[in-house]
Amino acid sequence: MPLFAGSHFKRLLDLARKGRVAPLYLFLGEVAEARERAAPLLAILSPQAPPEKMNLREVPRETFWEALSSGALFGPQKVLWVESGEELSEKEVSRLRKALSSRMVTLILQARDLSEEAPLYRVADEIGAIVPLVPRRGPGRFRDLLSERLAAEGRHMERSAAEYFLALVGEDYLHFKNELEKLLLYTAGRKNILREDVEAVVVPPEEAEVFRLAEKALVEGPEVARALLRRLLDRGEAPALILGHLAAYFKRLWLLSFLAEKAPDLLTLRKYETFRQKLEEVVRAQWTQPPRVLQVHPYALFRMRTLLQGLPQRFFPAVFKALYALDLALKRGFQAPERAFFNFFLTLYRWRSGSPFPKSPPNVEAFLGARSLV
Repeated sequence: MPLFAGSHFKRLLDLARKGRVAPLYLFLGEVAEARERAAPLLAILSPQAPPEKMNLREVPRETFWEALSSGALFGPQKVLWVESGEELSEKEVSRLRKALSSRMVTLILQARDLSEEAPLYRVADEIGAIVPLVPRRGPGRFRDLLSERLAAEGRHMERSAAEYFLALVGEDYLHFKNELEKLLLYTAGRKNILREDVEAVVVPPEEAEVFRLAEKALVEGPEVARALLRRLLDRGEAPALILGHLAAYFKRLWLLSFLAEKAPDLLTLRKYETFRQKLEEVVRAQWTQPPRVLQVHPYALFRMRTLLQGLPQRFFPAVFKALYALDLALKRGFQAPERAFFNFFLTLYRWRSGSPFPKSPPNVEAFLGARSLV
């Protein structure tokens, strides 16, 4: 099978539907993009149950080889989704080719960019199919994906607006995806998307990174949050500014929790537009002038609500106390910023993971001090 780049990927799906299945599908690109791009192929090849999944960086290599050799001789073919294929050595690629020759398993493999001379690339070219996810770099990196999504939605974007959007979102796939989703929601009901729309809601990744810091700490853990923090500090972001964004984030999450108590369906509504309308209704019922931290695009709150699942109300006073302690450590304790923030991330993640909260409730001064950060 040849390369299936861009719009040619549809042909690969058509072949799979007709039963023309390759033993190996190699998706070249970042993990997040590969997962999303491969999803329709996985649905075709493994319609009854989700495929077995693994990451070569996280499992013993023998687990991978056992999975390859445990396919069924009769019945539906086993489908295996594997990430970090670039970890395979030349010797292992040779073994992989032999294992796939039995045709008992269909392997869908993600790997970061490989040269055409790489052993894995050559094997995929000979016996399988290659899906290069993003063949270019620079502002036009996601041009094809943008065109495909707009066409699927029946929308149109002026060329100047599209170029401006692509320049703003940079080369991070998840940021591109999130900002495009936000833009489509902002312009819902209109066919044409203008440059003014892009200017109204799209932010560059540098700004988005600051706001993602709290989410990273809560969901992915302190080490991931620290890596992002280092990038921010290396770029010259002031610790006080980062702290202010963290405080604003948790105020926002706290107020969303308060609103969800008044209208519990805010946490269960699956359609964004329904959520937005309900949110406006509840906010109007509570305040004539909404708090400043809630004056953000509703899509941000729509994404944040999943973090509230499993969080007790005492989580928030504890977090504000920890933010106040972080503020003191930076201003009066002269702690190194990375160390001070990392201690906060550790505390946050322990609470999120079920560790007990402090026995004594935070005092009013600490709570008010944290609230006054922004």
